[in-house]
Amino acid sequence: MARMAVIYDVHGNLPALDAVLAEVRADGIDRVVFGGDLALFGAHPAECAKRLRDLGDRLVAVRGNCDRYLLEESDAPDDEVDVLRWTQAALGSELTQWLGELPATAALPDEDALVVHASPRSDEDVIMPDTDEGAVGEMLAGTTAATVLCGHVHIQYRRRVGPRELVNPGSVGLPLDGDQRSAWAVIEDGRVSFRRTAYDVDSVIEELERIGHPSAEQTAGRLRRAGS
Repeated sequence: MARMAVIYDVHGNLPALDAVLAEVRADGIDRVVFGGDLALFGAHPAECAKRLRDLGDRLVAVRGNCDRYLLEESDAPDDEVDVLRWTQAALGSELTQWLGELPATAALPDEDALVVHASPRSDEDVIMPDTDEGAVGEMLAGTTAATVLCGHVHIQYRRRVGPRELVNPGSVGLPLDGDQRSAWAVIEDGRVSFRRTAYDVDSVIEELERIGHPSAEQTAGRLRRAGS
């Protein structure tokens, strides 16, 4: 079976994405699975979208809540409207449409895995490492895959929930688990291994501030702390 890199929550952070993709290539990994939230909050949404779209049939991709907001602006939180419109303008209509129309879930039959953004039920569900198992079970109701790949909370972890393994590879572009390095994973033969990749975080912060990005202050703080 082919090895697959599993990446989530890039959030327009091109240096982080490029560092991860360079490692993917160096390791001879065949395909990339993207679990949503590609563009919002970073300085390079269009470049990040092109990197993934150019993978062609080597890419399996689903949309996240922030990708969905690009086409369903009324669903976005009020405090994200400015950055959403900035990102739409930076992406242009074609990439905005491509991202916003990605499927909500994707199956990886050879791995007996399901790719979702937050949960099979919703791209806004919050599943933390310590979320009550009963509540998580409700979010996974009807899922038959042995492994569920999820993101959204930007924390790299794995846990058993009944007969299933729930795996969050963490965030490439905006990790919130105390480690500034990009977080991702590799899946092969149904087994998931975690990876971390270093990149120049300070240069990303400097660029956000230099260009006057609408979310520069908030995003820079999160990058510095690797926390919310």
